[in-house]
Amino acid sequence: MTEKEQLARMIYIASSVHIKQFDRGGKPYILHPLYIMNKLLYDLQLATIAVGHDIIEDSNGDVTINSLRAEGFSDRVLDGLDALTHKKEDDYLGTYIPNICKNYDSIRVKRKDIDHNTRVTRLKGISAKDNLRIEKYHKAYIMLGKAKQVFLNK
Repeated sequence: MTEKEQLARMIYIASSVHIKQFDRGGKPYILHPLYIMNKLLYDLQLATIAVGHDIIEDSNGDVTINSLRAEGFSDRVLDGLDALTHKKEDDYLGTYIPNICKNYDSIRVKRKDIDHNTRVTRLKGISAKDNLRIEKYHKAYIMLGKAKQVFLNK
């Protein structure tokens, strides 16, 4: 599959997976990965990772790295998606974010994801739980920024 075909296919898959999902503000969830994708369109494979960043964990097992490999997605896209998939056994700051820090593409997507997820304008209101989530995301954003610098300094 070409890079353009991969992006188009991933948009289709993400739309299918997120069809009945809505964000905390009540908007169709697909707008979130599309927003991140649009911020990274300067690199089509990176944009493909961005639009698909939640599909594996949100598909109830219907979409896997192996099923995407069988469809012809590149190793770069698969590696990025695998790193971004939050496995149930992963502690967010203890194992999940450190695993993302090993993949430069995943770092860039996750930083855009966190940036968008912490925009209070996307919420109907702000609760104490939201504040705790934003604090956790801030710690992750800093960890990812440090990891990004390591890649840039190589």
